[in-house]
Amino acid sequence: MNAKNTNTLETKWNQLIVKHPLRFDIWAILELHTELNVTQITHYMKQSKSTVARHLKLMEKDELLISRIAEAVVKGRIPPKIYQINPKFKERELELDKKSISEEPEKIQQFYKREIINYRKMSYNIKKLLDYLDPLLDLLEEQLGDITKAKSTYDEHLSYIDAPIFLYFDKKRSKKLIDLRTEYVLKLHKLAMEEDLNTKEAFVYFDISLPLAALFELKKKLSKKNK
Repeated sequence: MNAKNTNTLETKWNQLIVKHPLRFDIWAILELHTELNVTQITHYMKQSKSTVARHLKLMEKDELLISRIAEAVVKGRIPPKIYQINPKFKERELELDKKSISEEPEKIQQFYKREIINYRKMSYNIKKLLDYLDPLLDLLEEQLGDITKAKSTYDEHLSYIDAPIFLYFDKKRSKKLIDLRTEYVLKLHKLAMEEDLNTKEAFVYFDISLPLAALFELKKKLSKKNK
């Protein structure tokens, strides 16, 4: 897949996934479980089976998902459709990165476009994933009057997850940070691929760096410009 097609594909994802809030929920469930039928997907959602089925049909029409007919497991019953994320959205463009782009304006522009799309997609994904955390925190807060219940909830959902950390660096130390992170990410990938994922106990890990000081300055400049 060339860079232009990848940009188009990522743009299409951004436009299609926001058509309805349930779309991201379905997407996240299939990211974790790979393949599920409508009954299995409904199990993870506070929606009726007919509502989930309607959104699956529309997402398949938009080519976000593909489906296949399951092998008949119960005689006399119609085998269900099994849904999965369209493989074309799983593909990654490896050729176009910071080290491989040339000085050609068109290729540089393609690279920047893809960076914008990737960051917008990442921002959207992180916001949605963090939204999933709120109900758990609300429940834990409600249970603080009953330490036994609170401990049970914490042990089941949060005890094996590291608390979030925030560290601040500067450009002077960015090279060392990149080198450390590269080694760390390779180890993470190796760990993730060691064995099949137990989806009933799965959790998502992500990290992100932001140019905080530069963003503050940009926000200030844009604010002055718009006055």
